[in-house]
Amino acid sequence: MKNLATRANQILSGFTGWLMLAMMLILVADILWRLFGMPLQGMAEMSVFVMMIVIYLGFARCEEHHDHVGLEFFTNALPNRGRRMTLTVAQILSVVTVGLLFYAVATNALSAFQSNESIEGTVEIPTWPTKFVMVVGMAFFFVQAILNIFNLPKREETEESHGGYE
Repeated sequence: MKNLATRANQILSGFTGWLMLAMMLILVADILWRLFGMPLQGMAEMSVFVMMIVIYLGFARCEEHHDHVGLEFFTNALPNRGRRMTLTVAQILSVVTVGLLFYAVATNALSAFQSNESIEGTVEIPTWPTKFVMVVGMAFFFVQAILNIFNLPKREETEESHGGYE
């Protein structure tokens, strides 16, 4: 399961890199067309949607590598047993929090789909497709948070050999 999650995280993070390129091209095209007096309608809104997708699809890879913000000073000062217990409790709380966020994002996406929610402007853009991609990102994030509970002993050994968190 861990190898499958790692592979999925690699694919998603690679995809988000291409999405960042697409977002950049969207914004550059919008700026260039504005210079010629022909702004492209809805491009700024589209780039916001792409950025949200990039953020949500990147959560799982960030969780896999423990790159989210953390307070290391406290855990580094603890003895091994206390550090292990603190990391375990923190990871369990993380799973609960991500589970609640996953539920909230899924509920919001379903509501947006049922009401055909869209952003009004010069071009009407539906929000529900982006929200369902966000649900996919949260699902992978949730699975990775659960997997990290089982990776705690391995993480502990790595941290001890490197003298703390990386």
